[in-house]
Amino acid sequence: MSDADQVTRFSDGERLIAFMLADLMEALKVKSEIDPAFVKSVIGGDEWALKRRHSGIFDYDGPSKAIVSETTNILWMFSIIESSIAKLTGDEAKEAEGWLYKSWHGFDGNNDRHYGVAQTMIETLGEFSESRKGVNLNSHSQTSLPRYRAMLDKFQAYVQAGAAAPLSMAALRDLCA
Repeated sequence: MSDADQVTRFSDGERLIAFMLADLMEALKVKSEIDPAFVKSVIGGDEWALKRRHSGIFDYDGPSKAIVSETTNILWMFSIIESSIAKLTGDEAKEAEGWLYKSWHGFDGNNDRHYGVAQTMIETLGEFSESRKGVNLNSHSQTSLPRYRAMLDKFQAYVQAGAAAPLSMAALRDLCA
């Protein structure tokens, strides 16, 4: 039997907690999309009905650790790239103005789980927000992530060599041009 075929069953402790919380909600007349009378009525055998009525609570599988880690690394990489470019002057600064990937352009909001992770990191947690708060996080392009991954592979080599803070002009060309 697959996980999708499993019937939701609460442990005795979970039943007690759910029933007590539903009782409290009723007593305090808490307004919620979750009906405490319904919860109490299905506790003890029909917990599957909770999952059916409130599928968004039970069916959500958050992003994997790998996606969170990769999103963090991509945003960190662009923080280093952007701060390194900001230090350029003269002809080097002019050259960098023409690079397409001199700054982060977001993730595809329709097809990429990295988008939601980045949104939470930037807008909710305040991470990487120094230059991204209020920026459109949706690239509207499925080509963004493959490009970022290729850049990240190269960037990791600079990090391992101790040459990433700041990045040299040659490294910036390699990553961004």
